[in-house]
Amino acid sequence: MAKVGVLGFGSFGQFIVKHLVPHFEVVVWNRSDRSEIADAYGVKQVSVQDACEADIVIPCVPVQFLRALLKDMSSHLSSGTWVVDVSSVKVKPLQMMEELLPSDVEIIGTHPLFGPQSGKDGIEGLNLVICPGKRDINLKLHHFFTEKLGLNVLERTPEVHDRQMAYVQALTHFIGRAVNEMDIPDVEQKTPAYQSMLDIKRNLGKDSLDLFYTIEKENPFAREVREHFINELEKLNASLTQD
Repeated sequence: MAKVGVLGFGSFGQFIVKHLVPHFEVVVWNRSDRSEIADAYGVKQVSVQDACEADIVIPCVPVQFLRALLKDMSSHLSSGTWVVDVSSVKVKPLQMMEELLPSDVEIIGTHPLFGPQSGKDGIEGLNLVICPGKRDINLKLHHFFTEKLGLNVLERTPEVHDRQMAYVQALTHFIGRAVNEMDIPDVEQKTPAYQSMLDIKRNLGKDSLDLFYTIEKENPFAREVREHFINELEKLNASLTQD
C-alpha cells in the first residue's frame, strides 16, 4: 500500500485524510500537536522528515504559509516522490514548488473544488482540477479520483484555472464573507434567489480567514474581478439615488 504524508492537519487536512485512509497508509504533520485528533482519524502525527518520506506528499497549508513549508520539506524529499499541491490557486504555488523543491521530484497541481462544508454530505460527483503534467501520472491520478473517489476531473492550465477561479471562488467568497458579516436573516417569506444567498452564507461565510485571504490575495486575477464588482455596485447604487 502506498504511503501518503499530509503536511498541515487543519480543517482541510483532516477533511482529505478522511477520504484517503481507506486507500493509503497515511501519516500527518502539523506545527502544533494534533496527535489526539490524528489518533481519532486512525493516522499518526509525525515529523516533517517522516512525512516527506512518504510516496506521495501533500502540502496542505494556506498559500501564504506555503513557501516556509516547502523550504522545510525540500531536503527531506526523495527522488521520484510525488508532491501534490491542493491549494485554491495554482499559478503561485506551482511556481514556488518549481523554485524550491528538488528537480527530481514530481510536482503535481490539483484543486479539489469543494471542502469540509460543501463536501460534508459526500464528495461523489464533485469537481477536481488537475493541471497538465506527466501523462502517466495524470492518468493514474485521474483513475484514482474518478474510480475510487467518484469525482469529476477537469484538466486546466494554472493560468486558466486562476482566471476562472477569480470569478468562481474569489467573487463568491467575497460576497459570502460580506453577507455573513451582514448576518442576513433566514425568514419565512423568502424567494429561491434569497435562499441561494443564504446557501452562499452557510457554505462560505464561516470559512477561515486564511482560506479567504488565499483565495482573494494569492490569485493574480482576483483583485480585478473584485474591483469590477465593486464598481458595478457603486454605479447601481448611484443610479438609485438620482432624482
